[in-house]
Amino acid sequence: MCGDLEEQDSEAERLYGQFLFAAQTAIHDATEHRGGNRARLDGHEGPLPDKDVFGYMDGLFADVLGACLRDAKRVSEPERYRVLSSQAVVLAKLAGFLAGHLDLREDPLRTSISALMGGYDSAASGPAHDETVRHDG
Repeated sequence: MCGDLEEQDSEAERLYGQFLFAAQTAIHDATEHRGGNRARLDGHEGPLPDKDVFGYMDGLFADVLGACLRDAKRVSEPERYRVLSSQAVVLAKLAGFLAGHLDLREDPLRTSISALMGGYDSAASGPAHDETVRHDG
């Protein structure tokens, strides 16, 4: 019985380690390679160019993912995977909340589900830039 608990802990730590590597890579890609920065919204008069909206999106993604990493570091290693699981639920709930306040004619649920699946699928294929969140409505 004790061996089963240790095995579960080591599996959770292994999975969290994989997540940590992928998250650090994704943050680097979003900010360093694509220039993601939430400040891309600052100082615009009139319509925002798509490149600035996309740069903002990359910056927001990196900031939120970085906050998730910082929060997980606040608990012991065996509990980090549990925190990761709770973060996925909260962020999915937030995505649903935001999508639920958009114009239904833009099909925000489909866009959100597509982005959710793009992120989910990227875990199997490695870090990649997901174009599914970039649509014109």
